[in-house]
Amino acid sequence: MTTTTAPIDRWSRGVLAHVVRCPVCDAADRALHASAVFDHLHPDGPDRWQVWRCARCASLYLDPRPDDASIGRAYDAYYTHSTHTPANGDGRELGLAWSLVHGYMNRRFDARVEPAFRIGYPILAAVEPLRLKLDYHGRHLFRALTKHLGERSVLDVGCGNGEFVVRARQLGWRGVGVDPDPAAVAACRHQGVEAHVGNVEDLPASFDGMFDMVTLRHSIEHGPAPRAQIRACHRRLRDGGVLWMAWPNPQGLGSRLFRSSWRGLEVPRHLCIPSIGAAISMLTDAGFIDVRVERRGHHARSITRESARIARLRPGWANRLRGIVGAWIGPVADVLATIGGRFGEELVVTARRGMARA
Repeated sequence: MTTTTAPIDRWSRGVLAHVVRCPVCDAADRALHASAVFDHLHPDGPDRWQVWRCARCASLYLDPRPDDASIGRAYDAYYTHSTHTPANGDGRELGLAWSLVHGYMNRRFDARVEPAFRIGYPILAAVEPLRLKLDYHGRHLFRALTKHLGERSVLDVGCGNGEFVVRARQLGWRGVGVDPDPAAVAACRHQGVEAHVGNVEDLPASFDGMFDMVTLRHSIEHGPAPRAQIRACHRRLRDGGVLWMAWPNPQGLGSRLFRSSWRGLEVPRHLCIPSIGAAISMLTDAGFIDVRVERRGHHARSITRESARIARLRPGWANRLRGIVGAWIGPVADVLATIGGRFGEELVVTARRGMARA
């Protein structure tokens, strides 16, 4: 049964679009998940938003949301415009720690990053939460290592300022980025990254079947049509190529505890946050096989601390309590994410492209 509440009738920076059905499964039944949510980048701004939970697939979505013509204004001061990224460095300035990390990455990802200590692989592989974090750092590129002739290639969808494309290049891959934000693409090109303005759906047909891997790190939740995005990713992959996705977990501990203060909501930029069940359904419907929910390991501290900070800015005793205890939830979330891929603050999924459907 659809729950009603007072409608939001304005956005100070543009025009609103109403979303009457779930963008993932097209169901109309829903319940209000979070209300009066503010943009954590502008907590003193005038805008407040509503986030709904789909009664059928448990995905979260924003309604109303900025329309397609004005959504870009929500990214005016976004971090993806910076031309300085951690991947710009080669690790020399950080000494031993990065030499050990490179030793792990070289063995795990068949790379040749320097400086590197080979002993880094057995040391870091023995610490499960750190091993899983490093696998995420390289976006599980080893899942797509193939024997075909030619260089390995990866397309990063929602590439931002190109940080991962630079990292993939260091690991021996040819990287290409695509992002709808022209300022982010300009930051990519400043670093010598091949990047295109638009969505993955907008790339020309010459990109079809080109890539060994397509990655979407915190990209799927920024788009209004996740099913179309996943189908377009399927087209860009070679047969047997791998799709990698990471996005906030709408059914995780943080979402349940913090509610309207959860950092993962990130209104109004996060338009739809799929549940894990909905994501698997979208992938299989698009023709992907071997869908794997990856364990995340160590990752949650910054997310839970930011959620606690947001809670302290909101009224009410429940938010005061969230602000006190929330900063300590990160280690619990890390343990859960090390045990199982569905339990962390972030979901990570890999899937392989099956044969193209007629």
